[in-house]
Amino acid sequence: MIDTGVLAAVQGLLACDPDVAFAGELGEMSRRSGSLRAFADYVDVRINRRSTELAAQGAADTGAHVLLDEGRLTGREALATGGRDRVCTQIPQFDDALAAGACTAGHIDAVANLTKNLTDEERCDLSLVVDDLVADATHQPVALFEKTTKATIDKIREIHRPNSDADQLDRQRKASKLKRWTDRITGIKQTLISLDPLRDASLHAVLDAHLTTIRHDPANKNRPFDELRIQALMMAFSAGHSAQRIPEVIIHIDHESACHGRHTDTLCETVDGQPIPVSTVQRLCCEAIITTVIVKPDGTVDQLCAELRTANRAQRRLLAAMYATCAHPHCQVGFSQCRIHHIVWWTKGGKTVLANLLPLCETHHHQVHEVGWNLSIDENRLVSWLRPDATLWQTADGPNRRPLRRAAKARAPDPPPGPVSEPVESLARTG
Repeated sequence: MIDTGVLAAVQGLLACDPDVAFAGELGEMSRRSGSLRAFADYVDVRINRRSTELAAQGAADTGAHVLLDEGRLTGREALATGGRDRVCTQIPQFDDALAAGACTAGHIDAVANLTKNLTDEERCDLSLVVDDLVADATHQPVALFEKTTKATIDKIREIHRPNSDADQLDRQRKASKLKRWTDRITGIKQTLISLDPLRDASLHAVLDAHLTTIRHDPANKNRPFDELRIQALMMAFSAGHSAQRIPEVIIHIDHESACHGRHTDTLCETVDGQPIPVSTVQRLCCEAIITTVIVKPDGTVDQLCAELRTANRAQRRLLAAMYATCAHPHCQVGFSQCRIHHIVWWTKGGKTVLANLLPLCETHHHQVHEVGWNLSIDENRLVSWLRPDATLWQTADGPNRRPLRRAAKARAPDPPPGPVSEPVESLARTG
């Protein structure tokens, strides 16, 4: 095995005493310690690789078992080593960087997690920017490296899978869950909430608002912070639903992305830096107060202004008089549970005027913004529903609070609405 400075690092550490060292000396010792740690992780990768080869020949245990039994790693650490081996085998530059201590196992773990679901075509595109990734890993901390690498991979995915970020958010929403149980020892009731990033941000925006209020109360000065958070949670529940349906989530997005979609330097994330699909933000912004912050080249704020995109109370009342439910012809979700959608999107110049507004439930609002369905409306409020391939599905009747106008269907260029098994079933909402 090639000496990559390990002996020098060991000798340097043996010659130092952290208990009496000064700041500069401690920094140097930390760098040497990190180099040794990276080398030890590199050795584990090599052990895993060779053990896997021998196991295939029936001559040894698997790499994970060797690391668990002899290296005394945890199951999670052994599993992580397998992922590092995959990355270092596919991208030898990372193998060399880890051996030299130029990057850490954390950097390799980030690459392993971000690339495990890539297609062959996407891996091929990634190979073109490997040198940039390795260069980033050598001078960026793990958290920043993970963020920049994710941005790079997202751009590659966008080329091959344009809806990948929205699909990921859908998977996260479906994986969200609420569990409740009782600790048998303490009797404490346990509640676990697992949420997608967007709903998590919305929940904590409400909690933080209540928490700020109760912390300013002198009576709460000496109460434990966890107790105050529980009180904030209970206040949020007791407050009920707000009558004003304006999203309480703050999203940072650049103007180009908001108006025209993702591009090379897209910024679209929560205040905590959690990436959010651009298409999802465009959907949420149908009802939002948009605050524009003009940022100068040096990063300082130059101007702040707000613009309301939400239908006002009078417009909502007029729409409610026309629509009892979502405007989709197969949907029975009530008006009060709908978003007010801009038929010509606000980002494309659409105005917040009655002629350009339509109630859509969350499901159909999502289908229009993130799946690719499109709408148009005429002066009689007859709505044409266009499939993602731009073909007409049907022209639906207008306001649905009064009896349906059967004759209206004859105006559709494509009269047959099609059976439920056609693509429209993705738009149908049941239950």
